[in-house]
Amino acid sequence: MELKPKTEVKLANKEVAVILKEALAAMEIKGANVFKIRAYQNAISAIESITNSVYDLWQNNKLDQISGMGASLQAHINELFTTGRVREFEALKKDLPAGMFPLIGIKGVGAKTAFKLAAAFRLTKPETAIDEVRKAGSEGKIQKLPGFAQKKEADILKAIDQAKMTKNEMPRLLITQAEEIAERILTYLKQKPFVLNAMALGSLRRRSSTVGDLDIAVATTSPEEAIQHFLSFPEVGEITGEGDKKSSVRLKSGTQVDIRVSDPGSFGSMVQYFTGSKQHNVLLRTYALDKGLSLSEYGIKVRGKLAAFSDEVGFYDKLGLSHIPPEIRQGKDEIELALSHKLPALVELSDMKGDLHVHTNHSDGVNTFEEMVLAGIEHGYEYLGISDHSPSLQSRGKYEVLGIIEGFRNRVEQINASQDQIRVYFGYEVNILANGELSLSDEVLEKLDYVVASIHTSFDQTREVATQRLLGAVRHPLVSVIGHPSGRLINEREPMDIDWDRFFAAAEEHNKIIEINSQPNRLDLPDDLVYTAAKRGIKFLVSSDAHSTESLNLMQYGIDVARRGWLTKSSVVNTLPKSEFTQAFMRYNNRSQF
Repeated sequence: MELKPKTEVKLANKEVAVILKEALAAMEIKGANVFKIRAYQNAISAIESITNSVYDLWQNNKLDQISGMGASLQAHINELFTTGRVREFEALKKDLPAGMFPLIGIKGVGAKTAFKLAAAFRLTKPETAIDEVRKAGSEGKIQKLPGFAQKKEADILKAIDQAKMTKNEMPRLLITQAEEIAERILTYLKQKPFVLNAMALGSLRRRSSTVGDLDIAVATTSPEEAIQHFLSFPEVGEITGEGDKKSSVRLKSGTQVDIRVSDPGSFGSMVQYFTGSKQHNVLLRTYALDKGLSLSEYGIKVRGKLAAFSDEVGFYDKLGLSHIPPEIRQGKDEIELALSHKLPALVELSDMKGDLHVHTNHSDGVNTFEEMVLAGIEHGYEYLGISDHSPSLQSRGKYEVLGIIEGFRNRVEQINASQDQIRVYFGYEVNILANGELSLSDEVLEKLDYVVASIHTSFDQTREVATQRLLGAVRHPLVSVIGHPSGRLINEREPMDIDWDRFFAAAEEHNKIIEINSQPNRLDLPDDLVYTAAKRGIKFLVSSDAHSTESLNLMQYGIDVARRGWLTKSSVVNTLPKSEFTQAFMRYNNRSQF
């Protein structure tokens, strides 16, 4: 990627990752130090997984918050954002064919293969490189190169023709989609008695918001039978790799699935090894090496002797560590905390006492107010907050809106007076308009128990305008919760460009709660920003944003985000029992009573 020198060049995270990937490819070709290569791999992986803008972190001197971002790499990022170029990267790439870099995204083509192809066919133009390789392959020229063969040529052509990119380039599944696929596979596998256990690993087990491909571990005493059983799964579209311990397929839906078999005695070792993340595994291996130990999917080698483990607890215990929950295997300080047995007790679904962001058919929900309340009781909730989208003052007028509120308030009071199983609160989800004002007047807002203020339009505003828009809601005395603050829709809409440091500082100053929205295509606030905000002591509301009785069950996905953000129940306001919640929530409402 060619960039002209320019002062303060703002680049998106994806652009930074591309620049680092090209530098990494050049390092691999030129045989750079393995530790430097690993550092770049870790940094790229971290940058691709965070919501925080690398540019923002750089501006605030917080690049060290990115896992794997050492002093040397920080200096390169500083040079990149300051001048628009990194001289060391340019020197690394200077004598390499420019056409090699687009090839690295092709399935099965790494840096060295890309270099060989680009050098052999004199690929100097990145924009035409893939087409030129396709043409060379169709003419049988690739298989004639040293180290290539007919099958390799066929694989490259197939990958190009079907646009099969590496898992880092493939569209990622929402966690709910990945869960559904994994559940069907696990149910199918467990039909056979020789499958003693089966588990989804990788990003799904870490409860990431999106999942690239699926990794399945199987404990069995009959590995060949287990693999053949898996390969007969009705949804398999293509077998892409077959071996005695691992096989890979692409489902008819396009999802790649890898299965790995293990004897029961080593199952815990395999589960740990393939749960990740990459940064966590690197730190764990480094920690083990310092103790003279070697880790693998088969166990822990101590003085040349392998110790196998049937479960993860025994694996971590052998290392002198507390068991680390999969959600926080992130390459932060989890190993240090596990060593001192000071890992946080992460919030759990069973801790939730209520849900404060719920819609009915009074706005865009499916079910009635009464049906949602009954569903809340069935969930065992002690309180439920009805927060429909607010009626429009512009189209209905103030007095009609006040009449609607009075009617709904009466229904809420009747429900609360008729039973003591659940306390119902009456709020609205109020739009933060493009100019930063709220869609309801203060006179109307004062009639509510609480207010969730959210952005639903004009997501492409400049950073300053978007930030000021959120800050206006944060400073409003009658706003209780800031709903889905980044505005992202996963795989559909990027997060808004927000100065998160200013937003979090204002939320802390004005004692505002931030929502973790559990809708699978939102999961907003994202987990890395949750982690950052929690450091300030900010409190969170994990909510389902349910639009039906069934979608109250989505709360689990918000809990996943909270856990990945390292939250304990003390940071989540709706873990409080009813009596404590009422008192605590009044402080966030600037209201003397409910």
